[in-house]
Amino acid sequence: MARKSRKNTPIAVAEPTDNLTTKAVLSLDKEAKPYQVGIYARLSFESEANKERDTVDTQIAYIREFINGQDDMVEVCVYADISVTGTTFERPEFDRMIQDIRAGKINTVITRDLSRLGRNYVEAGNYIERVFPFLDVRYIAITDDFDTARPGTDLSVPLKNIVNEYYSKDLSKKVETGKHSIWAQGGFSEGTPPYGYYRATDGSRKLLIDEEVSDNVVRIFNMFLDGKGYAGIAKTLQSEGILSPPKYRFYKAGKTEFAEKAREWHYSHVKEILQGEYYIGNIVHGKQRKALDTGRKNKKTDKSKWQRVENAHEPIIDKDTFYRVQERMELIKNRHLEASKPNPDAPKKPDNILVYKTKCACCGGSVLVTRHHTHSEKFIYKCSKRRKLAALCGNKSSYEYNEVMDSVFSVIRQHMNLCIEKTKFVQKMNSRKENVLQYDIYTKQIAKLQNDVRRITANKSGLYEDYREQLITAEELCQYQKEYESRVNEIEVQITELLYRRSLYEKDFHIDEGWEETVNKYLSKRKLTRELVEAFVSEIVFSDNNIEVKLLYDDFLKELLEVAEEREVSSNG
Repeated sequence: MARKSRKNTPIAVAEPTDNLTTKAVLSLDKEAKPYQVGIYARLSFESEANKERDTVDTQIAYIREFINGQDDMVEVCVYADISVTGTTFERPEFDRMIQDIRAGKINTVITRDLSRLGRNYVEAGNYIERVFPFLDVRYIAITDDFDTARPGTDLSVPLKNIVNEYYSKDLSKKVETGKHSIWAQGGFSEGTPPYGYYRATDGSRKLLIDEEVSDNVVRIFNMFLDGKGYAGIAKTLQSEGILSPPKYRFYKAGKTEFAEKAREWHYSHVKEILQGEYYIGNIVHGKQRKALDTGRKNKKTDKSKWQRVENAHEPIIDKDTFYRVQERMELIKNRHLEASKPNPDAPKKPDNILVYKTKCACCGGSVLVTRHHTHSEKFIYKCSKRRKLAALCGNKSSYEYNEVMDSVFSVIRQHMNLCIEKTKFVQKMNSRKENVLQYDIYTKQIAKLQNDVRRITANKSGLYEDYREQLITAEELCQYQKEYESRVNEIEVQITELLYRRSLYEKDFHIDEGWEETVNKYLSKRKLTRELVEAFVSEIVFSDNNIEVKLLYDDFLKELLEVAEEREVSSNG
């Protein structure tokens, strides 16, 4: 008798519904109201600079108030792009809205005003005059009193779009001009001040030395010149309880919650400090650029376009020390580049057939296959977090690729062989007289319990006649019925257990037919394949110098081994 597999299987649960489901109500609402509205709101990253008194929530509330005043409209979905400039239409929520339009989910788009749709005249005009009409979409900008469903052409729209685009470009120019003015005076205008400095509050925006941590900067430079590496320096500072730059910054600002979650010392913090010209009194501007009028992401600029202001503030590090550090950093960089160059004759990186199955016991991250840096022909498995972020994982072990493949395959082969071997053994033992006798004993016990069920069921059926003849009261009727039902349930549990126990003594014994079919299918395999991994492997856990292979059918094998052991003990007894 085969038992069903205990592999995870989704279970569908029916839920009671009212007279109309939410979907049905919405459908009826759509039939009654022809305009299915998508609310679109946007909050630009330049809103602070513009002193805009606006939020996404207020935009949505304003539009909803408008919709509630219309008899032919129903709100279907809200799309909100936050911290996205209006000069680009590469916005995730806007893209989702267009997809819903194409899918027929909405046929009307409403914004608070034209600028929320976009500040690029060409692109905004293209959507208003071409895309929306082509898709048969009504567009409304409430405060601009613009509605594409209104007859005639509103000539004010192009003008307003031009004004919006000019506003954005003018803002960009003003911001850029303001920056250059601050730069010329040696001020620090962008981002967070570097570790070891704080920004003056007298309007000059100059960098001033932070005496609380400036000694740490000096120490980092000295440790590096003494031969310590980036990670080694980070580890030393962390072990001494010195706050990392982000933690220190948040604690300094009184943001304890953010400080506790901030990153600990990492080699990248050390590297950033060592290469910062701030520490010799220089400020370098223009390394990256992001134009407000295009909304493009930061891009590195050519060194020839950098703007360097020397002696802008008091240095922490002398120039001789700084440039000696840069020389060593360049040597380390070149050494790593040379070591990482693949040998043209080296084999190609093998397929990671264990993908999504590997797990680091230390940090829970994935363990990935990578090329050994010092032996380009060699491949190893290594924790991904250890490779990229050493501070996040203490598992320093690496595992040779072929050894991992052999180990996993060996475990699977052993599993399959045990399945075949022990199943045949149990089937053979079940043919012996004493085990056949045990099978018969279970059969008789099952039959007796089944007769008990039939008897109790018959007695339960007679209760109503006793009640009609007034031999028992209504209260007694309910009590006896409950007692009979409880007894039947108990017996049925016993029958289920006996059926299972009897199945273990069947001559054609099987723990799980699906499992055995899988074993028979792959028994002839002579090497590890992705197909074999998917069929058998649940998880592979990598700990220090050890690999644990967990299989999908381990519970079945365990049960089979227990049955085989029981048969062996009984035969020896």
